[in-house]
Amino acid sequence: MRRMSHHERERLAKAYTATRYVIRPHPSTGGVEQILRAGALHPALDATLAARGHREWAFLTAWNPGSQWRSEEENRRAQERLEAQLVAGGWVVAPALGQAEDGGWCEPSLFVPGLPREEAARFGRAYGQVAVLVGRASAHAELLFCEEAHAPAP
Repeated sequence: MRRMSHHERERLAKAYTATRYVIRPHPSTGGVEQILRAGALHPALDATLAARGHREWAFLTAWNPGSQWRSEEENRRAQERLEAQLVAGGWVVAPALGQAEDGGWCEPSLFVPGLPREEAARFGRAYGQVAVLVGRASAHAELLFCEEAHAPAP
């Protein structure tokens, strides 16, 4: 993925922060719809996941790499590959959606209980994503920018 400018990163960070991250009802999340927000706490989800032995999670998609439009067919195929890789790795995957607050766009996504942030960033990079949403019990949900998640320490 090409390196983005500071201005572009800030613009996307603002859009991603304004996104509603919706987990569809699924047994792994208590069978109810959950709505996540970057920078917010999610105590009900934390409690549900803790009861199942999870202390972290990730919200991923393969749609529109680099936040650039791609055809529905290309996006669907990439999403199917991502889901198959996660399932083959032993992860439980719940259906989800990323939705713009103003309704301007919506992307099918996946919620993965227990997926460590490093793995979430690896999947994000593999599918050309600018950022993924990650969380830990009792902590604020965090936008993890994939290009920075693997940068070597100074």
